[in-house]
Amino acid sequence: MRSKLFFAFFLVITLALFSNLIFGERIMSDFRAYERGTREDHIYWLLASVESGYGQNGDLRWDRKKLEDALHWAAMLRLDCRVEDVSGRLVMSSGWVVSRLSPRMRRKMRIIGGAGQGPYRRYPLFSKGRQIGFLAVRDIKVNEGSLVEIKQHVFKRRMRQFLVMSFAMAGGGALFLAVVFSQFLSRPIRELKDASGALARGDLSVRLRGAGPDEIGRLKAAFNRMAEALEREDSLRRELTSNVAHELRTPLAVMKAEVEAMLDGVIEADRRGLESLRAELDSLTRLVGGIEDLTKAEAGFFKRNPPEEVPLREFLEGIVLGMRPLFREKGLSLDLSPGFPPEFSVFTEPEKLEKVLRNILVNAMNHTRRGGVTMLAGKKGGEFYVEVADTGDGMAPEDLARIFDRFYKGRDSRGLGLGLAIARQLVEIMGGNISAKSAPGEGSVFRVALPMTAS
Repeated sequence: MRSKLFFAFFLVITLALFSNLIFGERIMSDFRAYERGTREDHIYWLLASVESGYGQNGDLRWDRKKLEDALHWAAMLRLDCRVEDVSGRLVMSSGWVVSRLSPRMRRKMRIIGGAGQGPYRRYPLFSKGRQIGFLAVRDIKVNEGSLVEIKQHVFKRRMRQFLVMSFAMAGGGALFLAVVFSQFLSRPIRELKDASGALARGDLSVRLRGAGPDEIGRLKAAFNRMAEALEREDSLRRELTSNVAHELRTPLAVMKAEVEAMLDGVIEADRRGLESLRAELDSLTRLVGGIEDLTKAEAGFFKRNPPEEVPLREFLEGIVLGMRPLFREKGLSLDLSPGFPPEFSVFTEPEKLEKVLRNILVNAMNHTRRGGVTMLAGKKGGEFYVEVADTGDGMAPEDLARIFDRFYKGRDSRGLGLGLAIARQLVEIMGGNISAKSAPGEGSVFRVALPMTAS
């Protein structure tokens, strides 16, 4: 992470360098274009001045005074000029004009530049629509140490200084930000890496500080939630292991003692002894079944299936008839409520709903000593609901808040704490919700609400 950030800022520095070089070259190119444009303007001005010095007095002759002034100014502008007639004969040159100046003026002209350099460029001269000759022009070489050369040198030096300063500011700032941000931005990533490593090594108590509203803060909060969930699951797993070991130990110890007693002849291997062994085997079977259901739920075995149309009253009557013998063995009743509404159909997953209601009914049977359990159904809005009310001992608020947690058992519970957790997961898969109301000594009411139609 840190190296990637540093590389990104280094790329910014490189782009800044190239942009400065391109910018500097662009400015110099524009400056040269400006010089060329200015030079062309001077030549056009000179052409107009030279043309105005011909035939001004009504005769077809050159006004040498005007020509001399024009060529003097041409020399001041660092232009070496020759005025020729139509036949190509020299009329006047800027060199001749400079030679006629005073010594003091010639010294000043030498400061501006020296002799001409390069070939002449010839421009035709016209007067009243008739060609009168040519103006030949070339640049005057800039003398080393001249005022013009000094000005050009100063301009280029300042241009280079500007580019160096701008690059130093942009590149140095980017380098500084690269160091600062690579440290600042990579620190929470390093913390996450270290915390993940600690979590992988089994330290489930690790937590990250500084969870905030930004992306990194939300990532830290998600990590903390994950660590809390893993710690809770680990605690529940340990509890489950302990419960399973305890639940297995008791019936196995009883079965072992009974079998040894039968082998030793202490008790007879009659029907009564076999019935006792069968009861212990049933307990083991229920335990294995609960663990199997939990494994399926954890593995995502329970998935959403296409809903079917189900006559609700007929469906609930079938569940009641199937489980009523279990309730009668404990001296309890299991009935539909007298206020049960008339028959209506719903779209749901009957296998999942049956498992949910059977888990709730078994839980109610295990926590009811006398009286019984009543089922009630109805519809409200776009949902239907099924309520299971028992006359048991009820639950304390701290138990009520956790009854749907996996592996959670109340103080007096003899189960594994799996049935209601699996019921909740199945209800959520079907797009509904499950809730419970209870108070100590007042029994409990479980309510399952599901959509009436397929979605």
